[in-house]
Amino acid sequence: MAGAISASGAAAQEKSISAQAPQPSVASPAFTDEDAVSVFDNLQAALQSYNRKKLLAQFDAAKMLNFSAFQTEIKGLFDRYDSFAVTYHLLESAVQNGQGIALADFGLDGTASSDEGIDLRRHTQLRVVVEWNGKQWKIVELSPRAVFQ
Repeated sequence: MAGAISASGAAAQEKSISAQAPQPSVASPAFTDEDAVSVFDNLQAALQSYNRKKLLAQFDAAKMLNFSAFQTEIKGLFDRYDSFAVTYHLLESAVQNGQGIALADFGLDGTASSDEGIDLRRHTQLRVVVEWNGKQWKIVELSPRAVFQ
């Protein structure tokens, strides 16, 4: 019985020491196919619910190159079209230098907001690069951007 007590006492002391030691910074979780699907699901949901703010929230404005120009392109897209339908099929996902990378066959269809406008029909292989911000994966790069112009 004494052996059991000293073992638990040693474990408690070990736990106490490790609790006092500085904790390393939290690394990003592994980027999986499920994470890639979630990124594309969020894009799809934001577009199909016609929610520009929700769409732009999927991107890391501080890390995405020329985000302000992209923001302007998205505004123009929402100005020209009344509704969107999105289809995608995930082709692959990978991790490179701590970033998640996903490639999907991506379709974006939009209904023109005026009779003079032409409906949108874009289909391409869309590549997104994401980084973990401590809470979720945020898009830091998207190509080709022309799909949203």
